[in-house]
Amino acid sequence: MMTPEVSKPSRVTVLLSTYNGSKFLQQQLNSLYEQTYPNIRILVRDDGSSDSTRNILENEQSSGRIDILMGHKNLGPAMSFFELLHNAALTETEYVAFCDQDDVWLPHKIERAVSALLVVADNRPALFCSRLEVVDKQLNHIGFTNTPRKIGFGNALVENVATGCTIVLNREAVELICKHLPSKVLMHDWWCYLVLSCFGEVIFDNNAHIKYRQHGNNTIGVTVNMFDELKGKLHRVIYSGGGLLLLQASVFFNIFENFIPSSQRIILNKFIEAKSSSWCRVQLILSKEIWRQKWLDNLILRFIILINRI
Repeated sequence: MMTPEVSKPSRVTVLLSTYNGSKFLQQQLNSLYEQTYPNIRILVRDDGSSDSTRNILENEQSSGRIDILMGHKNLGPAMSFFELLHNAALTETEYVAFCDQDDVWLPHKIERAVSALLVVADNRPALFCSRLEVVDKQLNHIGFTNTPRKIGFGNALVENVATGCTIVLNREAVELICKHLPSKVLMHDWWCYLVLSCFGEVIFDNNAHIKYRQHGNNTIGVTVNMFDELKGKLHRVIYSGGGLLLLQASVFFNIFENFIPSSQRIILNKFIEAKSSSWCRVQLILSKEIWRQKWLDNLILRFIILINRI
């Protein structure tokens, strides 16, 4: 009697971009090896490290545990991850996960993400992301990041709630993003949130599956102290050159102009035209079609629009 063939679990490719991460890299890699999901490939690209990061990676590659993308020119985190994503898209992987070099993943992280994405309708692009447990250098608990009250395109234009290291994309989302990879964005994770909030589905898990390590060398971090968070936001408003939100929105419009649904197109046009139109700025200030998650952030957003620094 022939036994029925057991289907192999879908492949998940974990994309890891490293940069001078030798201090915590091995611990992160170990947490990837300990994932409960059974079919994971780890693809790594080094972004020009000058410490012992590449030595660690080469040792792991020699043991057959990871694959390393050739070349280590410094591209910055966003372009480095896009380079990894492009290479993953050339394979037959069904899912792609972004990974930072200095966190620790809980064993069930990938399994939970794949389970959530499996219920998405066929051929619909989808992005999974989740809350974070913020920890210190020794992995001691500091706090949890907030749960967004509402996600959508109007939020993605002005705020990112999809932290990169929590993101898992299904195959349809990978192909959608890789059709037109941008050369200028605020960050790779924000871009993914923007694209999927317009053309697909965004799943936010209120549970935390990552210990998100905060230390002095973070490329990008989060703040859980309200005073420090407010100070940082006001500093960016006052001293930054402004225009970064508008730049990303314009890049998005130029790439997807012919495919943007009418409701999102109306919001996007108003957002872009606010740079040169006082009336559009007034409309945006009063509009509920764009929003940030916290009331204070919404006030700051309206102020940025008022002084024309979006």
